[in-house]
Amino acid sequence: MLQDHDRYIFMKLLSGRCPMSPEPLSRPSRIALRALRPAPAPVRPTPRATRWRVTGPADHPLVRHLRRQPYPAAGPEADVLVLGGRWPAGGAGVLLDAYQRAAGRQLTLVHDGAGGGSLLRGLGAGDGRPVGTVALGDPTPAALRRAAGLLAAPSAADELTVAADGTVHTLGWRAAPLPGRAPRFAGATVLVTGGLGGLGSRLAVALAAAGAVPVLLDVRTPDDAPPDVRRMLTLLRRRCPRARLLTLDLTDPAAARAALAGLRPTAIVHCAGRIAGGTGVRLGPAEVDALVAAKVATLETVLATVRAKRLRAVLTFGSLTAHGAHPGLAGYALANELLHRATARYAATHPGVRCCTAEWSLWSGAGMARQVARVAARHLGMVPVPVATGVAAATRLLAALVDAPPDEDLPDSLLVCSERPGTQGAWSGRPEGVPGVDAALVVPAGGDLDMAMRAVAEAAAGGAALIPDGTAGPGAPLLVRATVTGDGVDCVVRSGADPDGPALRSSRYRLLPAGT
Repeated sequence: MLQDHDRYIFMKLLSGRCPMSPEPLSRPSRIALRALRPAPAPVRPTPRATRWRVTGPADHPLVRHLRRQPYPAAGPEADVLVLGGRWPAGGAGVLLDAYQRAAGRQLTLVHDGAGGGSLLRGLGAGDGRPVGTVALGDPTPAALRRAAGLLAAPSAADELTVAADGTVHTLGWRAAPLPGRAPRFAGATVLVTGGLGGLGSRLAVALAAAGAVPVLLDVRTPDDAPPDVRRMLTLLRRRCPRARLLTLDLTDPAAARAALAGLRPTAIVHCAGRIAGGTGVRLGPAEVDALVAAKVATLETVLATVRAKRLRAVLTFGSLTAHGAHPGLAGYALANELLHRATARYAATHPGVRCCTAEWSLWSGAGMARQVARVAARHLGMVPVPVATGVAAATRLLAALVDAPPDEDLPDSLLVCSERPGTQGAWSGRPEGVPGVDAALVVPAGGDLDMAMRAVAEAAAGGAALIPDGTAGPGAPLLVRATVTGDGVDCVVRSGADPDGPALRSSRYRLLPAGT
C-alpha cells in the first residue's frame, strides 16, 4: 500500500477495475521477458565508529585491523561475523549461531567472497532486526578503514562492496537485451542436471529439437517423476533416440566420477536443486545445508568430473531470490547466491568456457519456486515466466554462449523476469526484494498525471495495474516513471520526446506494510 506526504492512502486496484476510473482495465495476454544486467551502483555511506564484537579468524586482515584500533568509547553496537573467500562447511550453522548470539544487536557479515548475505537479510527481514553485509576485496589499508566504518551501516537491500581504493558500491541493475541465437547444436552433447524436473525435462526436449543430444542427470527415476515429466521423456525419445538418462546422486562425488567418466559435453545446463521454506517457516542449519548441497555441491561435482576439453558453455539456473531479502525463503536464497558465486569462480579459472547464471523470476507451470511463492507473487503483482517462453529463451541463451566468439561481451549473470506489454507501457511489477527495478507508463498529453503517478507507483511496488487508453490530446506524450528506492517509490514525469530530460513533475510515496 502507498501513502504520499499528504497522507493520501492509495486504494489497491481490485477486480480488474480502477477506483479512479469507471472503465475496466485493459488485460493484454502477451507476455515477454525482460533482462537486467548487474551494474555497480556507487554509494557514499557515512562511516560510523562502532562498538564491535567480532567472530572470525584471528589472522584475517579486518580482524587484525580492528584489534589494532582504539576501541570506541561510544557509538552503535554491532556483532561482526568474518568469513573468508569460500562458503565454509557448516556455514549455515555458523551464521545462524552468530545471528542468535547477536540478540538485539545488529549483526554484520564481512566476507572476501564467501557470501551469505542473502540468508542474513532474509532472517533480519523476517524478524525486523538490523543486519548488514560487507564484501571486502583487496584488503588494502584504505579498504580496511572503510569496511571498519560500515560495521553498523543501516540494513540495505544488497551487500556493500568495498574496493581497494576505499570506494563503496552496491548492486544495481540496468536493462539489457537477452542474449540469444537461433539454436543449431548439430549433434552436440548437452548435459542437463535436474533432468527429471519440470524445467530440465522441457529444456531437454527443446535442445533435442535444436539438434542437441541431451544427457539428463537426476537422482530420481522415471517412475518417481510426475506424469508431465514422463510425457516429456516420451517426446524426448522420439525426437532424439540418442538421448540418455543417468540416475545418480550428484552429491556423491565417487558415484558421479564412475557415471560421468569419459563424458565430453559441449555444454552444461544446471537445473538441479531443491526448495524448502514458506511464510513463517524457519529452517535449521541441516536443512539449509541440504539446500546448498542440492544446488551448489551438485554443480561443483559435475564441473570437477566432466572433461573440460570440449566444454564451451555452462548455463546455471538461479533465482532472483539471491538478491534482496526473502523471509521464509532465506535458505533457498542462500543456495542461489552461492550457485552464482560458484559459477563465477569456475568462469574465472576456465576462460575458454562461457558461463552465465540466469537468475529467473517465478515460472508459471514449472520450476521449484512456484510451489512456495505463487501466492506471494500474485500479491506482489509479479508476472510469471511462461514455460514455453522461458525454455525458448534459455535455449537461445545457451546457443549464444556456445557460439560466442572470444571478444563478444556476454553477461556472466542476468536477472530475467516477465512483463506484460500493454497499450500504454510494459508492466512487470517489481521483482520482489530487488530495488531499482522500475515501472513506466506513457500518458497522453493532457492526461491526469496525479492518477498516473499513483498507478505507476503501485505498479513499481508490485501491483501491476493498467490504465485504459485515453484519447491523446495535443502535444507530445508524457512518460511517468516510478523507481523503488529504500522504503519509498519516487515518481517523475518527463516529456515523451525527451525521456532523459528534466523532470516536469515529481512525487514520492512511502511503502507501508500491508493492512495499514
